[in-house]
Amino acid sequence: MLDHSTLRPTVRAAFTLALTAIVAACTTPPPKPVAVAKPPEHRLPDAVVRVLAERFPNQTIVSDSSSAPPTPGVDDIAVVLKKGDISGESTVALVAPDGHGGWRVADASQPIVPGCGKCSVSADLAPHGLYVRVIRADGADFENFTYQFAPGAGTEPWRLVNVTAYVPARPGDPTSHGFSASVDLLTGQRTDIVDETGTDATLHREHQSAVPLRPAIAFGDFSFAPDALDAETRRLPPVVLDPAGTLPPAAVDALRERFPTMTVKSQASGTLRGEGRDIAAVLVPADRAARTGAAADAVVAVLLAQPDGSVRLAEVSGAMAHDCSTCDVQVQIARRTLSVQTSDVTATGRTSVDYQFAFKPKDQPLRLVGVRSETTQRAADNTNRRIVASTNLVSGERVEVVEDVVNGRRSHNEQKTHLAPAAPVPLSDFAFDPTAAVDEAPPAASAPIRLSGS
Repeated sequence: MLDHSTLRPTVRAAFTLALTAIVAACTTPPPKPVAVAKPPEHRLPDAVVRVLAERFPNQTIVSDSSSAPPTPGVDDIAVVLKKGDISGESTVALVAPDGHGGWRVADASQPIVPGCGKCSVSADLAPHGLYVRVIRADGADFENFTYQFAPGAGTEPWRLVNVTAYVPARPGDPTSHGFSASVDLLTGQRTDIVDETGTDATLHREHQSAVPLRPAIAFGDFSFAPDALDAETRRLPPVVLDPAGTLPPAAVDALRERFPTMTVKSQASGTLRGEGRDIAAVLVPADRAARTGAAADAVVAVLLAQPDGSVRLAEVSGAMAHDCSTCDVQVQIARRTLSVQTSDVTATGRTSVDYQFAFKPKDQPLRLVGVRSETTQRAADNTNRRIVASTNLVSGERVEVVEDVVNGRRSHNEQKTHLAPAAPVPLSDFAFDPTAAVDEAPPAASAPIRLSGS
C-alpha cells in the first residue's frame, strides 16, 4: 500500500515549478516576428511615365505589358490608359526605345469605349504580335474580342492580321452555347466553333469558311468598334465539320490502344486500296494547346478496311518536322490518294504544303508520289506574291510558278525542271519535311525551261 505522506512533498514541488513557469511565460515579452521581404512592386520606367503624361495628360495608366519576366525579343511596351470620367474610354499606346536611352510613343490606338462598367481593355506584346483584348456587353452575355496586330516591315506601322470573337456559355443555362469565330485577315480563312453542353457530354462543332479580304488596316486607324469587323465575326448558324459523324468504334479502339495520350484532330475516309472505306487520321497530344511547339508531335495514322468490315491500323507517319503550335494539319482521301496538307500562317502571309501518298504494288506500303507547296506573301503596300511549286516524284517533273501583283499589274513566270530519280519515300517515319522530299533530290542534267513570263 502506497504511503501518501511520501508523495505530498513531490506533488507540492511539482506544483511550485509549474506556477513558476506560468508566471515566467506571462512576464516574458513575445518573440519578434521574422521580417519577410516583400516582392518588389512592378512599375514602369519613370521615363515612360513622363512620355505618356505628356502625350495623354487627361488619362491614367491602367496596365502595361512590361511586367516580369520579360519576353525575349520584345523591347516595346504596350500600355492601356483610361480617362477618369464615366465614359470608360481607353487608349492603347505602344512605347518604344528612342535609341538614345529614352522612350517615345511609337503608335497609339483610336479611343476604345467598351460600353459598360464591367467591360475592360487589356493589351499584351509577344514576339511578332500585339494582342488587344476588349470585353463588351452583348445582351445578357459578355463578348470577348481579341485583335492581333503584326509589326510592319521597316518603318511601316503595325497592322491587323487576326480577330477572334468569343462568347462563353452561361453557367447553369442549358440553352446557352459557347461560340467563337476566328478570322485570319491575311488569308480570309474563318473558323467557327460552337460548344453545346448537354446532359451527358459537350458537343464540339467546328466549321471553316472564307471571307473577302480587306485592305491592310493600320493599328492607329482601327476603330475597335463592335461592328468594325461585323462581316468577319458575325455569328453564323452552327455547321457540323464532319457530316459523316465520328470514327467507327473499331477505329477508335485501334487508335486508343496505340496512342493512349493523343486525340484525333482531323480525319478523312475513302478508298486507298481495295473496295472498303479506309481512314486517315491526324493525332496530336492531348495537351497540344498548352505546350509550345507541340505540333511537332502530330502524326498521321492510316487504318485500312478489312473484309469482315473492321479496320486495321496499317501505317503511322513520323512526328511533324516543325515546332509551330498553331500550324494546321488536314487529311483527305480522293482518287486512291492520301493528301496531307500542313498550313502555317505568319504575319506576312501563308505557306501550305500538300503531300500526296499512294500505293503501288499491293505488297508495298504507301509512298510519297507528289508534293505541292503554295506560299502567299503580302506586303503593307498591298504588293502580293504567290509561289506555287508542284513536283511529281514518279515522273520527276517539277513546275514552279511565281505570280506578282505590283501597283495593280500582274506578272506571271513559270519554270519547268526535271529531277533525277530518287529512292521511294514511304509514309512510315516520314516527318513531312519538304526539303527532305524534294530539295535534296538533284535536278537532271537538262537546264530549266522557262515556259512563260511577262
